[in-house]
Order: sequence, then structure tokens, then C-alpha cells
Amino acid sequence: MKRNVSVVLVVLLVALLSLPVLGFELPEGFVYVTDVIPTVQLEIRYFTDYNFVGTRISGYNAPTAILTKEAAEALKKAAEILDEQGYYIKIYDAYRPLRAVEHFVFWGADLADQKMKEDFYPNVDKSLLFEQRYIALRSGHSRGSTVDLTIVYKDTLEEVDMGSPFDFLDESSHHGTDQITPEQAANRAILRDAMVAAGFEPYPEEWWHYKLENEPYTDKYFDFPVDLSEDRRWQSFLDEALKKSVARARQTMNENIGGPFGAAIFDSEGNIIVVASNSVLRDHDPTAHAEVNAIREAGRVLGTHDLSGYTLYATGYPCPMCLGAIIWSNITHVIYGARPEDAEAIGFRDDFIYRFIEGGRADSSVLLIEEYGRDECVKLFEEYAENQKQLY
Repeated sequence: MKRNVSVVLVVLLVALLSLPVLGFELPEGFVYVTDVIPTVQLEIRYFTDYNFVGTRISGYNAPTAILTKEAAEALKKAAEILDEQGYYIKIYDAYRPLRAVEHFVFWGADLADQKMKEDFYPNVDKSLLFEQRYIALRSGHSRGSTVDLTIVYKDTLEEVDMGSPFDFLDESSHHGTDQITPEQAANRAILRDAMVAAGFEPYPEEWWHYKLENEPYTDKYFDFPVDLSEDRRWQSFLDEALKKSVARARQTMNENIGGPFGAAIFDSEGNIIVVASNSVLRDHDPTAHAEVNAIREAGRVLGTHDLSGYTLYATGYPCPMCLGAIIWSNITHVIYGARPEDAEAIGFRDDFIYRFIEGGRADSSVLLIEEYGRDECVKLFEEYAENQKQLY
């Protein structure tokens, strides 16, 4: 019984330490990597539940990357080298608070929790993760000058094939392993050479892990959270929604599935629930706009028709049909990229529908609207009301 109580307390502590810090400011000597390297791509895995633990890690309150100024400037040099070769860098993790390391240690000691084994350590017994140096009681990440990263192609943003994924705890992730192809080894060398040239040291067991040689804090470990100010937090939400919406729209556009429209729905913490795009051409469905598809999918994912509290991002200003669907779904905040006139400039007809509505729907050349059978239909409505059916 005592053990169960202690586990509950640890879980509650992890949850409390993961709450956003009001008025958060970075400590002196640290910077956001996105401020130094505008082209950097972020996929902060420990902010999500897709990592070897299987839950968001304590201290990761925002999907951002923080480093010491010295490490960020050195990383910028590596990014410039890679940019000339056709790559951007993509960061999985940078500064890591002590509380996150403690979360890993607590998880590592619980041998019964192996829900992510198949994805991240299929060939290693969990009891050996400490012995084989995949988990440590202290991490260089907490000193602020260590980064986990890969490279992506500039034109597609697809990850370069490194032979094993990030955080794959296996011999195949080691530098010099014979378990990958020559091409994959060459890809790792592209990253390694740029990082070494910029002043970083590789970690033998993990191809993605690099530490600044001349790190400013050699024996100081930090525990401030990975967090953002409220303004930066909102900006990060929008940047992620924009990136995913544009990528999805570009993909389906190029596959002739639909027009250049994408949409994402996210919650108050920035978690993206769904990403969708226009699929009119594929589905032969004139209502299959990105926003409508996103609302339909979100309803299925969340198991509700009421999307109160969620925000929708769209690559273009929603058409009247989509605005109606958004309002009916109880979404009350929409952010858009291109304006209606931008869509009309390439041939889409949104503006003429707005003009039809603003003109009192009187232009019969656009749509002829007539009334017929009102008495029977009103009777149907009254039956519905008498039965006290749900209004929606």
C-alpha cells in the first residue's frame, strides 16, 4: 500500500511540475534556438507522448528548443554548413531540466512499464538501459549545451534516412555500427561532419546526440522548465498549425486530390487534434473543403459534435459553407492565412458567394430560392420540439 501511495505522489508531482509557469522568462545565458536559427525545424518529442516513456515528460511545458547562447551560435554554424548542402536541421531535444531526467530515472526503475518497448527498445531488456548508458542519473542536456537532432531536405522537409529513428535504444543507433547501409552511414556522416566543424562532440551510442566541446557550464545542472511566455506560446501554436496545414495542403494538392487548402484544429495547450486538406477532386464531393474535413475528423477523434474550446487554423479565409460549419461546431476562434481575394485571384469563387449573401440572396442568376410546403415542414418541426429532442 505504501508503494502505491508513493507512486501516486510521484505522478502528481510530475503533473504539477509540468504546468506552465506564469510570466516565464529564460534565465540569463540561454536563448530560444528559433531566435538564432530561423530555419530550424522542431519536433520536441518529450512534449508529446510519443517517446520511450509514452507520456509527456515532466518540465516540458512547450514544444520549443532552448540552448545556451554559445551552443546556439555554434549550432547556427552547423546549420549554415548544412544549408549549403540542401538541408535544414531538425531538433528533437535541447536543454532538458533535471526534473525530466528524474522522470526518466523513475520510469527506468519501473520494469513493469514497457508499453513503448516495441517502438524504442525492442532488442534491449529494460533492466539493462542504465547499464548500457541509454539512461543516466544525470544528463549533459541539463547543462544547456547538448542537442539531439537530425537533418531534413530543404525542399520537402522530409527526414534524411539515418538507419534508425531518434531515441531508438539499440546498437544500430551507435556511430560506426555495421547494422545500417553505406548510404545511411553517409547520411549520418553529413550531420556529424557539420556538427564537428561547428565545435560539437558526437556521443558514440546515439547518432543524434551532440555536446558543445567548450560548453559554458561544465558542472552546473539546471531545472527551469522548457517553457514560453504567453505570447511566444501562442506563436508556437500558430507556427505548428501553419506548418502542418501547409504541408498537408501541398501534399494533396500535388496529388490532385484537391485545392491548395489545409486546416488544423488544436486545443488550448497547442495539441493539434487533426490536420486535414481539401479533397473535393478525389471524393467528388463539393463540400469536402479542408475546414469541413477537419471538423468531421475532429468529431470522430474526440467523439463529439461540440468543439467548444478548440481553435481552427486554415490556410485560406473560410468560405461561407465552412464558416457555417465552424460556427455550428461551436469553434469560436479561427485564424487564417490567405484572404478571400487571394483565393479569387487564382480562380476560386468565395467572394461572389459573399456578395450574394450581402445582397440579400436576391440574385437568382446565382441561386433561385423558393418556398413551398411550409405547413407540413413546420408540423415536423413542432413534433421534434414536443418530443424534447436535443437542439442542434
